[in-house]
Amino acid sequence: MKKLENACFFNVKMTEGYSIAIPAYGRPHEFDDLLKSIYEMDMLPNEIIICEDFSKERNEIRAVAEEYQIAFNTKKVIVSYIENEKNLGYDANIRKLIDLAQFKWVVLIGNDDLFLKNGLKEIDVFCKKNESIAMVSRPFIRFENNINKPLGISRVLPTEVIIGKGDSAKFIFRMCGFVGGLVINKEWAKNLATNKYDGTLFYQIYLAANAFCTTGIGYLANPSVGGRAGNPPLFGNSEKDGHLHIPGTYSARGRASMWKGVLDIGKDVGNLYNIEIQEELRQELMIRQSFHVFEMNVGASKETLKELKCELKKINLFDHWIPKTLYLLNRTFGKKAYYAYYLTRKIMQ
Repeated sequence: MKKLENACFFNVKMTEGYSIAIPAYGRPHEFDDLLKSIYEMDMLPNEIIICEDFSKERNEIRAVAEEYQIAFNTKKVIVSYIENEKNLGYDANIRKLIDLAQFKWVVLIGNDDLFLKNGLKEIDVFCKKNESIAMVSRPFIRFENNINKPLGISRVLPTEVIIGKGDSAKFIFRMCGFVGGLVINKEWAKNLATNKYDGTLFYQIYLAANAFCTTGIGYLANPSVGGRAGNPPLFGNSEKDGHLHIPGTYSARGRASMWKGVLDIGKDVGNLYNIEIQEELRQELMIRQSFHVFEMNVGASKETLKELKCELKKINLFDHWIPKTLYLLNRTFGKKAYYAYYLTRKIMQ
């Protein structure tokens, strides 16, 4: 784990500045809240780029974007609004946003999340100290409906650092599993662009694994964004992921497919740089992340739990006492298992 330092890894000079990139799909009211949070930031981006991915609420999303386009123009912020001709799916839409962004630093955020008032300032201070880093992560505030009444802060590390070769590869997933607020060096990412992992819903993990093996992944000391809890996922409408994911829920097959994607990425990127990262990612998913998955399945039917168990077994993510115990907990106590997860979270805080 490296202390912060100025390092030079790239010769290409991009236009300095920040593009906030939003993969928009549905949820026009939350999208409105997001643009409002950007408008109210202490430091504004140079560009906001939005790729609407052929959702049923396209007209409502367009109306929100057009309203804020007028407001941001008065502050000399470019608002680039693009409508995809067909549903590209999450991964391809992220890649398109990075490709079309006009500025060096691309800050990704889901269209139902929010920026904090000082969010871009936190990012800017870090990026100016580390001008050639490939990727930056951040702590984030978890909230449901009101960010002023947070559920807590999701924090991986206590201070600003850069993690990479020599550190545990588990940080790849912990730092970059949630996309909101991730900062990508555009030119670096463009050179890595691939559709190989489309449908995994984890294109940012592919980028993070490459960053880990090269320049490292930076990490901010303070939150820059808020991540909205409770909204069901909307994946499952593209050609790449429609056969695996059911909009509105994480199915057992869908979750297993996502985690298989992470393992495949770990294997491929590790082989590319001759660095072992897949096994530590496997342990991270099987142990720490299984807690979150089984917590999400509290009250699920025995058939659903059995399917989840079988899918995890197929990709060798059930061979540990933690997922086995959580499976039995949910199966035995049903909805009452919630209290065990609640107490565990309280103890871990």
